[in-house]
Amino acid sequence: MKRTRRAILGLVGGTVTGALSGCLAPGANGSGDGGTASPTHPSPHTETDTDDEPPTDTPDGLPGDLDRVDTPPYDIADIECDIDDSGEGDRDPLYLCVNMPAEPSLSFEQVSTRGTLLADEGLELTPDNNADQLYATLLTDADDIDRFETDSGDAYDLAAGTDFESHAVLVVQTGWGSGSILPRLKRIEETEDGIHAFGCYTQPCVYTDDFTARSTVARFERPGTLDSGVVSLTVDPSTRYNVATGEGVVTIDQSE
Repeated sequence: MKRTRRAILGLVGGTVTGALSGCLAPGANGSGDGGTASPTHPSPHTETDTDDEPPTDTPDGLPGDLDRVDTPPYDIADIECDIDDSGEGDRDPLYLCVNMPAEPSLSFEQVSTRGTLLADEGLELTPDNNADQLYATLLTDADDIDRFETDSGDAYDLAAGTDFESHAVLVVQTGWGSGSILPRLKRIEETEDGIHAFGCYTQPCVYTDDFTARSTVARFERPGTLDSGVVSLTVDPSTRYNVATGEGVVTIDQSE
């Protein structure tokens, strides 16, 4: 199963922990179009695939005060890229997160990487370029490490080195498009039932011309109760996506 899926996806691997380096296409977008024009974000139709969902998370869906797609609750300057003669731009790739509050937050570490990471769950390659996809899950004990597809790479190492008595792991996947447009978390708040993580897509001026899933793995201080999690990702200056752990793969159709 693992070998077949890896061959079908043909994803570009590689872990990103610091500065991004891109190539080929200038510009930036957070959609699954491999790096062309940024899509608009109408009120989208969403679908949830709950087939074969592992039983580790509680499939409660989003809290009542959150929509699947909403507006970031903080100011974001829409910064254009100024590409110089060398083909580099001067925009901070994390400009969508700059004004996002960093507190209150549980302490955490994260590694962002290209690819799907998980073996029998999460994102699988879709031919629909008009759809964005999200998936989030919690790893709460040592046996959950077996859910990873491979035992190589910094993302796996971060998760595998977790002391699950004091910490847990959040895996967030987004797709599809350039591997330079990665999910990054800025804070992880403790909630009544678990956690709410907040972050954004990286938006470098120059990015890779590949077509892949993008993931981040965060090891965080374990709160008193950890039954569920929510992830909110800012994808452009006017748009934020929200997904809960346990929902399965969520598809946001941009064609409607």
